[in-house]
Amino acid sequence: MASECLAWDKKPLDDLTESNSPITYGVVKPGEEGEVPFIRGGDIENGRILMNQLRTISRPISEQYRRTLLNGGELLVSLVGNPGQVAIAPPSLAGANIARQVGLVRLRADVDTRFVSYFLRSPVGQQALGAQSLGSVQQVINLRDLKRVIVPLPPLPEQKRIAHILGTLDDKIDLNRRMNATLEGISRAIFKSWFVDFDPVRQRAAGKQPVGMDAQTAALFPDSLEDSEIGESPKGWMVQPISELTEIAGGSTPSTREPQFWEDGVHHWATPKDLSNLTVPVLLDTERRLTVSGVAQITSGLLPIGTVLLSSRAPIGYLAIVETPVAINQGFIAMKPKDGVSNLFLLRWTAASHDEIVSRANGSTFLEISKSNFRPIPAVRPTQAVMDAFHERAFSLFRRVVACERESRSLAALRDTLLPKLLSGELRVPEAEGIVENAVG
Repeated sequence: MASECLAWDKKPLDDLTESNSPITYGVVKPGEEGEVPFIRGGDIENGRILMNQLRTISRPISEQYRRTLLNGGELLVSLVGNPGQVAIAPPSLAGANIARQVGLVRLRADVDTRFVSYFLRSPVGQQALGAQSLGSVQQVINLRDLKRVIVPLPPLPEQKRIAHILGTLDDKIDLNRRMNATLEGISRAIFKSWFVDFDPVRQRAAGKQPVGMDAQTAALFPDSLEDSEIGESPKGWMVQPISELTEIAGGSTPSTREPQFWEDGVHHWATPKDLSNLTVPVLLDTERRLTVSGVAQITSGLLPIGTVLLSSRAPIGYLAIVETPVAINQGFIAMKPKDGVSNLFLLRWTAASHDEIVSRANGSTFLEISKSNFRPIPAVRPTQAVMDAFHERAFSLFRRVVACERESRSLAALRDTLLPKLLSGELRVPEAEGIVENAVG
């Protein structure tokens, strides 16, 4: 197998494209919004196009760049924004166009687009792309150098088998992502119904059985609303500063000039960047770690599992529950729930109160919500029985989210290690197929 791999062709990416379609980039001056979907460099992430954030451009502008109108199936490489990120244009984006920040690669029929995509996304491919990166402030990939990236090219049937192996893992990751989106949506909906719209209370006040709720749970809710400092709230529920529900802490950054704080660190240390790419509000890992001496420099120390983190600046609003003990930098407000308070209640309350939190922020360079301004924000506190009922429902959903997220990370790590081994001959395709079959069940 190793000798077969060494015999595979290795060609520049530009040599693998259709004869009449060299690698190119898209619209230079997009102008005003219009009706044509428009993909920028920052819209490509983790092998996907982030559909929910796409801008549009006018059809006349798009027609000036017909060479980059998409049919679906093209390989797209982010040159600026998320340099080196790669995705295949889905059929649903036929007729869309791309920005100057995106490289368009139309591959020949005898080259499997998924295989090349996986190669470029693998550690080996990313290293090849990274070696061509330029720029000190914002990393970019030069189109000329993208064309020169060397791609190992097994026979087409082998390309397809390798792509299928890796695609099986991605399909499972995508299934987990969609499952988590559903679970998160259910949890948010329950919180909004119970604690924002007060649906069970209003329905009981109208003499109705709360929708989707058993009689025993419905009986936990009052049957009327009363005036409070924040408007109508359920009778008997308290309105308290959020500081009455949670212990609030902040963090700091140990001196980066002191190696003893960082070298061979084993304790997680979070910055808002660690939350910026989360698809679910679960923090499992951090980019950097501290030594014991480093943790000792932070007054709040290691925060326990279950702590809720809110990024307090640049921007305000990233949220996560930590699933590993973690120290934090100064860009957070950390919430450790007091006795009887659900951390999932705090998580959802913070998300629902985003506008109120931002309204209390200040700062000349960027908005920041200080702990002193955060503590007085009023929150409606339900009875303990209702708090417990919510936590029971939300916790079961949350544990499934965490399990899916852990599995997805494990599958992604497996995917990223398989391709180099397949290309080097260290691993045969049938062996890889067996590994993937065991991994996805």
